[in-house]
Amino acid sequence: MPRPSSSSSSPSPDPPPADYPLPYLTNPDVLSKPTTASSPTLPYRLNLHPISRLTIANIFAFAAVFIPTTVRTAHIASLVYRAENAHRLPEKRADWFHYHRAKNHYAASRGLAEGFRRAGGVCGYVSLFLVVESGVDAWKGGVDFVGSVVGGGVAGGWFGVVRKLPLATTALMVKKGVWYGFIYGVAQDVMLAARGERVFWIEPFLTRGREVVRRSKEVRVGLKDGSEGEGR
Repeated sequence: MPRPSSSSSSPSPDPPPADYPLPYLTNPDVLSKPTTASSPTLPYRLNLHPISRLTIANIFAFAAVFIPTTVRTAHIASLVYRAENAHRLPEKRADWFHYHRAKNHYAASRGLAEGFRRAGGVCGYVSLFLVVESGVDAWKGGVDFVGSVVGGGVAGGWFGVVRKLPLATTALMVKKGVWYGFIYGVAQDVMLAARGERVFWIEPFLTRGREVVRRSKEVRVGLKDGSEGEGR
């Protein structure tokens, strides 16, 4: 049975073709709205996305701290266990098995606990450094060593606060963090400049170098043309 058509309703437009973009199907006014230019994206440090850089840095930091800390703490814990139980060493062969099993369990539990504790703390400082570094880059609108310097200072100061160090020692930690951040940031700036990115303190040197190379080429070309003219 045909549907009754209302005389007051306006005729519906023709359906769009199948290859029309999806926004037209949901909101036809989207295509008529002017598109605004997106903000320029910042270059990636170490040629890695911030999330990837944070993940890789935490993995390396965790492994670099967890493995040696666990091994060293387990070795010390085994020596402590032997010293504490030196007065009651087992006499039977079957008892030695239980003795070594208890010693290994004690050493492993102490080593793993200390390894996770210290590695987790280092990962927290690394994450704080990278987050502050990226935040400063986004606030400035550029990538350079300033973000690394600020990140190193904040991480060093937070280390002193967490460890409840004296004010002089905390200031020393901040100074070391700033220094290490400066070295790390300069190394990243050199890598960015090698990739062709503009770095504010490297660009003048590159511009001067290009100018010197251009002038030397012009001088060589002029001397070559002059020698060819004299030969003729």
